[in-house]
Amino acid sequence: MAQLIWYVVLPLLSIFSMIPLESAVARPLKPLRASIPQHAKPLVILDPGHGGSDEGAKVNFFHEKRITLVTTLVLKKLLEAKDYRVILTRSRDVFVPLERRVSIANKTQAVIFVSIHYNASHSTDAKGMEVFYYKGRNASRSQSSKHLADNILSQLIKETEADSRGVKAGNFHVIRETDMPAVLVEGGFMTNKEERLLLRDKTYLNKVASGIAEGIDQYLRKHSALTVH
Repeated sequence: MAQLIWYVVLPLLSIFSMIPLESAVARPLKPLRASIPQHAKPLVILDPGHGGSDEGAKVNFFHEKRITLVTTLVLKKLLEAKDYRVILTRSRDVFVPLERRVSIANKTQAVIFVSIHYNASHSTDAKGMEVFYYKGRNASRSQSSKHLADNILSQLIKETEADSRGVKAGNFHVIRETDMPAVLVEGGFMTNKEERLLLRDKTYLNKVASGIAEGIDQYLRKHSALTVH
């Protein structure tokens, strides 16, 4: 199935590289909704980091906004294959304000929110994966977010054999302002030569998506009492 997914997703890499940023705001953005079968599992919000004029990390012509979207599109297919319902905060190369991303999650009453990013550092030696959650006043939500982060990071490392930088508390807007358990995934350093080469490899990006999918599934199976909205 992973090979079939890449027949759909891989052409996006070359397409994105030819799209000028100023052409990225052509139509009003609508969340991408999955069909809802009667036996559907909980609703998951996936948030591909950056987009449009917000490029994120950039190394030469390698843009974070593009690989976050490619990873998330693969991840969406993997979750839908497990019967989860999925909404994306963006499905193409457009700028989406942080407030809009949060609003999509809160209004749809999804059970979890997962934001996908790739890291950068002034030190080219920095490498590895880490997952952030918000440690706020709502102790139950904070604990659930940490459990989600633990599951995702564990499966990411299992799938990719990357270095683990651990689960960390963070104060990012999209995981602070959302109502449900929420995490922000950093899937490796674009500024590290070794990891940058891996992130250019479709097979490796598929492993990243697979690790996140397995972590989400593992978490939600443990929390089967969650309401299906």
